[in-house]
Amino acid sequence: MAYEVEIRTLPPVRLAGLAHTGLYPAVAPVFQRLVSLIPEPSWAEVEHPAMIGHDNPRTVPAEDLRSHACFIVGEGFVIFPPLEEIRYPAGRYATLTIAGPYDQLPEAYRWLAQEWYPASGEAPRGLDRYEVYLNDPFEPKPGNLLTEIRLPLKD
Repeated sequence: MAYEVEIRTLPPVRLAGLAHTGLYPAVAPVFQRLVSLIPEPSWAEVEHPAMIGHDNPRTVPAEDLRSHACFIVGEGFVIFPPLEEIRYPAGRYATLTIAGPYDQLPEAYRWLAQEWYPASGEAPRGLDRYEVYLNDPFEPKPGNLLTEIRLPLKD
């Protein structure tokens, strides 16, 4: 399957996240914990949920996969333990939007890394790719989910 990749210049992104080790699809309880840690007034500074996958699941054993369940947050959001601050700089990103259930994501990542990327002529920026959930990840209709994969590129 082929996907449509768009190269975009994105503004800097600030994330507040919790670390997770294990299968990427098993990160849902970490998101639930993350939600429970954010005090009510701070929600005004919270944007989309996101997940950073630090490892390649094709080369790293499932039990060793590292990720962060995050929210994109504004500068006014106070990050406190156990939350970690992660920043992505402004710059060029290859973006790929997936409409539908999350079980489509592994194939999209495989295609992006093994087919699109080698043929693109682009160079990596040395930052982990991440995905942004553009609507409610707890949406009861998986066909309505929108996820944007962001792959940092050299300028």
